[in-house]
Amino acid sequence: MLFNIKLIAQVGINTSDPKATLDIKAKIPSGTDTTPEGILIPRIDRIRAQSMLNIDLSTLIFVDNISTGTLAGNAVNIDSPGYYYFDGTVWRKQDSSLYNTNGTLIGNRIVAQNNNTLAFTGTVKNAFSVDGTTLSVDAAGHRVGIGTISPTQTLDIEGTARLSQKITSNTPNVLSNVQPLYISNSNGAITYAPKGFTTLSGGFRPSENSSSFLLASLPRTNTIVNVRFVCYVDESTDANNDNPLAYTYGDFTIIGTANANPAKIVGNSINIKGSDGNSKTSTNTDTSITWNNTPTTTISITLDQTTGELKLTGDINENSYMFEFLGGI
Repeated sequence: MLFNIKLIAQVGINTSDPKATLDIKAKIPSGTDTTPEGILIPRIDRIRAQSMLNIDLSTLIFVDNISTGTLAGNAVNIDSPGYYYFDGTVWRKQDSSLYNTNGTLIGNRIVAQNNNTLAFTGTVKNAFSVDGTTLSVDAAGHRVGIGTISPTQTLDIEGTARLSQKITSNTPNVLSNVQPLYISNSNGAITYAPKGFTTLSGGFRPSENSSSFLLASLPRTNTIVNVRFVCYVDESTDANNDNPLAYTYGDFTIIGTANANPAKIVGNSINIKGSDGNSKTSTNTDTSITWNNTPTTTISITLDQTTGELKLTGDINENSYMFEFLGGI
């Protein structure tokens, strides 16, 4: 073995030209020789590491036995054999990371995903959780729990819930194709109302759509639907508030029995009235209803017998429409 000490306090082992405070070169740096080479760090058991005092920062050891001592004091992290270094307070694993050691954030952290995905996989209940029962993911049952770590539904909320639609201006298309919900008294499950129940569409301003608004897609056959609607002025400062002709309400029925007799508007079921309660004059066919809401405004409801689409068209901005459907929709 070559051992060399320079006057500049650098020590070399197997080299006469050390490049650092301690420079160790392999005696046989290549080839198939079977002689072991390397550095042996002091090997001690856990209680020996736990008993040390006045330990210098960055001291390195190898713990080969954890059956002695306890997970406490400066040995609180020594739970398996391996390399440990001293951080000034406790021994820490040399290879510690999120995946093998618990830890504590000491500041805010941001993960910039950019166009990369971040996925978690698991096979057990409560595979991922936030603050106990605040949020729990059941990877075994493919469920999410809020307020519970044992969800029984796809989304299980133990507590209260709030649904809100913040509307800053009463101008957009809102409440389009809304469907009622059922809540089970026995288990709190929420489901869509069955076919044939009442559905609601509304907030339509025909002139804001260059073509038309789709009110509903109806079955062509084996269907009967009663349609009710109201037309109103939803701008409180608009001059049309003073125009009784701007307010309309009514109902009509659509029936389709077979391919040879597809869905159509039943002529004698059409009932359209103005604010005075009197019937308004309308032009009606099996597939359309047209009338005037004001002296200059024409409104049309059309039915496509091929697709079953029921649509609304018009040419005034102030009027809004709400529709209710009862039947086979």
